[in-house]
Amino acid sequence: MKRALGVAFAILLAVLAGGAAWYLRQARTVPVEETELPDEDAWLDQLYSQNPRESEDAAAHVSRLGAKALPAILTTLRDPGAERERVKAALKACGLLGPDAAPAIPDVAARLPEPDVTAEAAIALSFLGRNAFAALKDSLSSDDPVVRREALRSIGKLKDRAPLDGRAVVPLLIAGMEDEHEGVRAVGATYLGIIHEASDEAVPALIAGLADPDVEVRRASAAALASFGADAAPAIPALRKATGDKDENVAREAGRALMNLQK
Repeated sequence: MKRALGVAFAILLAVLAGGAAWYLRQARTVPVEETELPDEDAWLDQLYSQNPRESEDAAAHVSRLGAKALPAILTTLRDPGAERERVKAALKACGLLGPDAAPAIPDVAARLPEPDVTAEAAIALSFLGRNAFAALKDSLSSDDPVVRREALRSIGKLKDRAPLDGRAVVPLLIAGMEDEHEGVRAVGATYLGIIHEASDEAVPALIAGLADPDVEVRRASAAALASFGADAAPAIPALRKATGDKDENVAREAGRALMNLQK
């Protein structure tokens, strides 16, 4: 019995060995398909891909590259003939890199006046650190209200991301509330509420905003006043009046602000 088992085991080993030898011969004879490596800047074409997996992979690749991604970014931003999607991808990459992409600040700022990438350029600058503040501040004097609006919005974001001293930012937001364009005024009011500093200067500006002819400015002003708490007490009479605003959203925000101030 033992001899029979031994013979069977030996046969099994021989079969297995033969199978392994055949597999190795086949592996050596079947050609291995080579994977073509993508171009060094192929990720620029994938950052705005409609395929979420591709765009996520491209974003992760940018993060891994770090400052090594800058040459491709700068080449794209400096190319007047670059396709819009590629420019947007370069701007998005700047935002992903953050302060590591600070050398690109002048090139990003140069794209701000271009209507189809204004928002993307402003967003990118809001991530590039305090050195981006000067470029955004300069853009507040643009003749284009969209550039002024997006630059002011990014200054508001940059305040905490950089961070920046509120004393440098609040006056710009207050000045924004006096802009001729309602979109700029609304952004100024919104970020005064988000930052909620320098109440002695901000609250009077927001009280004036409650009487603005634009409904969004009035609504943003009411919501912003709520964030100042007791420091917004001087606004109580104006907020009470605003609860009767013809726009229900303004009236609702004014009521919420009053409740918050009177806690």
